[in-house]
Amino acid sequence: MSNTNENKFDSLLSIRYIGIVYYSWGKIMNINDNNDKDLSEEIVITLRQINRAMSIYSKSLDKHYGLTSPQLLILHELFQSDQIAIGEIARKISLSQATVTDIINRLEIKGLVTRTKNSLDRRQVLIKITSNGKNIINKKPSLLQKEFLLEFDKLQKWEQHLLLSSVERIASMMKTENYLKDSMKTSLKNVNFEKEKTGL
Repeated sequence: MSNTNENKFDSLLSIRYIGIVYYSWGKIMNINDNNDKDLSEEIVITLRQINRAMSIYSKSLDKHYGLTSPQLLILHELFQSDQIAIGEIARKISLSQATVTDIINRLEIKGLVTRTKNSLDRRQVLIKITSNGKNIINKKPSLLQKEFLLEFDKLQKWEQHLLLSSVERIASMMKTENYLKDSMKTSLKNVNFEKEKTGL
């Protein structure tokens, strides 16, 4: 998978989960502080801080486990399933099927997943995690920084839910689901175009 696609995914993951938004929320919503300042610019700056933090952590994961955040997330999904279709993986983690396919290709080269034909539908390919892939998950690498998880665990339950609700609201306002659908449509068009060119 290209670095651009994985960077896009890191941005999406950071919008949904990272905790910097929570601690910056009071600053953003403080109407008594710089009333004339465009708050949307403050939000952009905060999201860039989140994206930067997630990007740095993804590089740390790659250094220690040889996996990026998207690759680790997919391994987590496969660890919880016996075997699963690529389309189902894409739906669960909110990525386009083309992007997931690229990630699966990389994981297969590393010997962490295998492809098999569905015995009930030979047209469908199922993905299964290998013993090497399970070994990595059993080491319990975290998708989020330990510093964030420590701070998150200190929060009351209602504060944790408030944090989750806030970042989900941001994701909703940014229409991330619409962008994902458009990406999937574009990927499907490209696949169909390639088939037409090759006569398949």
